[in-house]
Amino acid sequence: MNKFLPINNKKIGILGAARSGLAAAQLANKLGAKVFLTDIKNSSNIKIDGINCEFGKHSDKILESDLIIKSPGIKKNSKIIKRINDSSIPIVSEIEFASWFTNGFIIALTGTNGKTTTVELINSILKNDGLVSFLGGNIGVPFSTNVLHEQDNLNNKQIFHVLEISSFQLEDIKYFKPNISIILNISPDHLDHHVSFNDYLDAKLKITMNQDSDCHAIINERNILSLHKKSKAKQITFKVSKNDSFFIKDKKIELDIKNSLLKGKHNYENILSAFIACNLCGLNKKSIINSINTFKSLPHRLEKITFKLDYIFYNDSKATNLHATCAAIDSLESNIVLILGGIDKNNTDFSVLKKYQNKIQKIVLYGESRNFINEQIADYFDIYSYKNFGEAIYKSIKVAQDKNTVLLSPACASFDQFKNYEERGNYFKKIIYSYYEKN
Repeated sequence: MNKFLPINNKKIGILGAARSGLAAAQLANKLGAKVFLTDIKNSSNIKIDGINCEFGKHSDKILESDLIIKSPGIKKNSKIIKRINDSSIPIVSEIEFASWFTNGFIIALTGTNGKTTTVELINSILKNDGLVSFLGGNIGVPFSTNVLHEQDNLNNKQIFHVLEISSFQLEDIKYFKPNISIILNISPDHLDHHVSFNDYLDAKLKITMNQDSDCHAIINERNILSLHKKSKAKQITFKVSKNDSFFIKDKKIELDIKNSLLKGKHNYENILSAFIACNLCGLNKKSIINSINTFKSLPHRLEKITFKLDYIFYNDSKATNLHATCAAIDSLESNIVLILGGIDKNNTDFSVLKKYQNKIQKIVLYGESRNFINEQIADYFDIYSYKNFGEAIYKSIKVAQDKNTVLLSPACASFDQFKNYEERGNYFKKIIYSYYEKN
């Protein structure tokens, strides 16, 4: 039983005024709670009717709350979290809070790589079948926003919520129970936030924590050995073999996806997990395959840029860890000019790239972590190193020869020179297009 309900007239503190915090504040306010929103940043332009806001500091007023909803980016060891913990005020995530007020069927997905592509694919398959599906979570639209939309839905149709969920969001769940959970893969990431890889893994596994025997947990058996110790979900394992054969619970199945634009083993894993989830929702195989084969791949994820030349450019700016970069390399043929760099988040062992000496011809480094990377791989590759991203891209163009593939797959975060990976990918494409318009 949820001890926090009902929330009418309860004091709800919102810690952080980013998208998820604002959405949770609006939902709590609509449901009759007394809401107080605080953010350490100065954001005086944010005003929400009926909500008391504080910006530029965290005063003791947040400590008057009955319950606090924390934005995912706030670290567990921050001063404000320590003060809240000392006051014994319960903290939950926005994902957790929103889940208390939905009657929808929840498909929740986590993993290190491939999350966004897979939730977009699942959402597309459901919608193509005529179902009412809301896409949200870490992908950009807060769960609370979609729950508000659900409450405004007057046709009483079955609603599906397809959620991408990060480890940050899973840290603070209490009762969150998806009907279907999916864990795509787990590899070291966000170790600048988590204490260790085990801490990161434990956060991911919490997605299955509250699932009972009526729920399903879909897991990549290549990566995940077990569910959360409290989970009672029906476990469905999947894998894609080295020769790209598909297996569900160790049984080989055939999926005719030769026309799909999603290529490479990592994308085949995404496809297989989406197929299982949608099949569990009652969709037939033919309908699911048709949607998979018409689904367009997303920008910045091994996005192909072609010209009337003998070499091809790939924008894989979304690859912010080495596991994602290796997946991109595995998907391509040889003669690769690889662009790496930005800010390493995980104290990564880049020397593992030496196994690709037969595929990578040259590596162009850029950004804050370029020297850290160079020290690990200089003995194995021809390296060019630049502080500025633009200079690195121009160099990659100049060193590329016939039949080369130029791959931007940085294996690092973008924040040293860009707001996000999208801005980095768009700038890469801008340079490429501009160069060939002039030449």
